[in-house]
Amino acid sequence: MSEHARIEFLIERDGLPLATEWVRRTMHIYRRAVLAKGHFARSHPYRHRYIIAYLEFKRWLLTGSTTRPA
Repeated sequence: MSEHARIEFLIERDGLPLATEWVRRTMHIYRRAVLAKGHFARSHPYRHRYIIAYLEFKRWLLTGSTTRPA
């Protein structure tokens, strides 16, 4: 499942403010995981997947979280 689909699900279920909070929190968790020695997210193939997800979250925060109708 793409991160965009997960975010859309959260927006529908919880609303934009809580979905935005979840994205920020998950971004930090994923980043810490990739940088942590001994964490499986640091190894192949997980590292690539975590980094792609992180970048999708970052892109969404810069664009998607602000383009919603009120």
